[in-house]
Amino acid sequence: MSLQTVRSPFLLNDYTALSVHQEQTPNSFYDGKPVLHYHATGAKAWIPKSQRGKLPFFPADLSSEPTPPENSALNGQTEESVEQKVDIFVNSQYAPPPHPPSPHPSTNHAPPPRNLSIFCPSAESGVSIPYQQISIHAVKTLQDSNQTAHPAVYLQLELAEGGAGDDDFDTLELTLIPQPRDTTTTPATPDASTTTTTPPKAETTLLFEAISECSNLNPDPVQDGDDEDSDEDGGAQILFEGDYEAVEGFSGVFAGARDGGLPPAMPGSGGWITAENVHEYFDEEGNWIGGEEGVSGELGEGAGVVHGREEDEEGAAGDGAEAAVEGEAKRTRREGVALPVTGSSRLIAACTRDMLPSSGNVLPYDNAVRLAFRWNAKRLKAALFSRSSERWVYAHPEHPVDLGQDLVVIVKTGYGTRERVPAWLDALSDANEFRDILVIADSEGHIDFKDKYHDKGLHVHDAVGHSLRLHLRRYEDHPRVAKYKQLTEAIFNNNEALAQNHCRAFGWELDAMKFISGLEMTYQKYPHKRWYLLVDDDTFIIQPSLKPLLEHLNPEQPHYLGNAVGDFKARFAHGGSAVILSHAAMRMLIENQRALASIYVDSLDETWGDRLLAKALLKLGIHLDEAYSHLFNGEPPLLSKIRADRLCSPLISFHKLPTPAAMREVGEYFRNVSKPVMWNDLWEIYGKTPPWRQTDGAFHHNWDYVGEPDESTLAISRVKTAEACEKQLNRRSRSSLAWSWDPQTETCYISHWMILGRAAPGHVSAVNAPRARSLETTCIQY
Repeated sequence: MSLQTVRSPFLLNDYTALSVHQEQTPNSFYDGKPVLHYHATGAKAWIPKSQRGKLPFFPADLSSEPTPPENSALNGQTEESVEQKVDIFVNSQYAPPPHPPSPHPSTNHAPPPRNLSIFCPSAESGVSIPYQQISIHAVKTLQDSNQTAHPAVYLQLELAEGGAGDDDFDTLELTLIPQPRDTTTTPATPDASTTTTTPPKAETTLLFEAISECSNLNPDPVQDGDDEDSDEDGGAQILFEGDYEAVEGFSGVFAGARDGGLPPAMPGSGGWITAENVHEYFDEEGNWIGGEEGVSGELGEGAGVVHGREEDEEGAAGDGAEAAVEGEAKRTRREGVALPVTGSSRLIAACTRDMLPSSGNVLPYDNAVRLAFRWNAKRLKAALFSRSSERWVYAHPEHPVDLGQDLVVIVKTGYGTRERVPAWLDALSDANEFRDILVIADSEGHIDFKDKYHDKGLHVHDAVGHSLRLHLRRYEDHPRVAKYKQLTEAIFNNNEALAQNHCRAFGWELDAMKFISGLEMTYQKYPHKRWYLLVDDDTFIIQPSLKPLLEHLNPEQPHYLGNAVGDFKARFAHGGSAVILSHAAMRMLIENQRALASIYVDSLDETWGDRLLAKALLKLGIHLDEAYSHLFNGEPPLLSKIRADRLCSPLISFHKLPTPAAMREVGEYFRNVSKPVMWNDLWEIYGKTPPWRQTDGAFHHNWDYVGEPDESTLAISRVKTAEACEKQLNRRSRSSLAWSWDPQTETCYISHWMILGRAAPGHVSAVNAPRARSLETTCIQY
């Protein structure tokens, strides 16, 4: 992302305090509040006078000189500086899922950028600086003639990545001097305590540490086509020494034996579970199968210790390190590459006998250490092995499914969005097989609807009321219960305006209470269904793509399917993209009343019901099966991000169709579809020719194939022409699929996906046609 000018001040309530974020499972998808690591007001910002005009709050004619007491440290310097008073917001990429807009249009504004944000009240402007553009940050001590030290934070910013030429780099030096904070006011970090047993850190230290932490959370994007060698992992690492051949391009992945076997065990691995013996102790799902003896052998000295990069380099010549070749400088042998450690627990201890008791009792399924082990094992497997073939799409079904008899659809809506449900039903294709449909909401109701399966309409079930009547009677005083009663009262009194206001204000809180209760109500009514499909009222399902997936899987095995989001501690299926549970999974979930009771209590405080469902299943040992995650989609058709790993895969769902008109429009496009839809079929369904097959030139004017950028989008500033933007993509042709050039801002956007496209006045865009054509040759033909 490129540096962005801001014209309105940042607000504290636009951010999530770090302490609040740390109490929740971190997630990163779609919109939401960034996490605030540091905030200061009235800080001093200096730049060299010769660099005025490069930042919006340092205009070219600014003449304000640095003020006391720090300015005395500048005496004798040849380079003059200028000063502005600024507010600083240091925030990271972590963000919760989207929330409804404010009912007051005047308060709606774009969410704040997730980076280093600086605003100058006097200049009425500010800047958002992506951490990738901070090439240097350090603590700088300004010392005056009296030897008084004035600490500051020094930043060197890259204002351009080179544009059309590699030598056109533009940098700027920015010095930030946060002022001493009144101890009676809010702490510098939103989570800091005002009562501590240790002296508080200096403001400069807090600012520097916050920038360092957020920079680590936002590393430079790695592009396969880049020529530069990069030292990829900047955090804590497990380092292996020895002559082991690493797989090119994969950190921590070692080449196997020539006979197809696994890599050799690491030196001193007698007390560890290694790549050589892991199959003796765990199955593919991370379940313990190692018998009663546990892991044999004693751990060596230092087991469980995580060394930082600098510490490893300093100790390379110490105990256990080989002597360097004569005549060469001593260095750590890094052919083995470092294996990153996931999670705050730093996973080393996950493989020790202490973590896996010799009695045979294993850690709970939802234990962070066990989840981290499983996460890393899955990542390693994904790096070593390509995705299995999806020929099952057109193969003879292993477990034949009749969608009308074997599946029930749970449509989740709310009082504020109930008008979407008739449109959802109208959008069903002419060949619709959905017969059993149960609608759940936060109030009772009825929907007039007729088709070949329904002639009396559909009843809307109050899933929140179900929770309160049967499971939460002792929690009448809980704030969320009080909000439900407010909505119920407004509906009963026919106060539509008040009811709608309640829905906008806390509808999302009540939504979290519908998931478990809605599934329980469904299982009670349809206990013998083989499959259960949970969708939102703005989710569209492509039935011809859904059916072969279900016929490929055994419903008597506990399957939990959907679009994976969240970190290793709470991977869950995004509810808007659709969630699928097999009969076995539903039976285990609903019939375990003891576990269910605690989950109902958790629903009173859980923010996201889809995450709550994943937690409930995880306690039973049912993990989200991410092998099919790429089949589910959380975007509308025209904005769906088509990546290389899914171009030839089936597509099951669309999301974010918020109006009845939008839902019915998609239904019309897919009304006559009778065979599984692949992602690359979208162009044909929407009456377009895929851009890589077109012969009228690669450039498309007033169009955009990149769509909404995210943290992985590469944004290159000061690119003068569309041709120069295309050259930037060509440098990264092995990893990128589309580019889009904005002539107004001279910004080139490069993404590793492509969308069907959208009108974008003035823009020029194209896809990576050679790569798209190559990928298409691997598609399975119907």
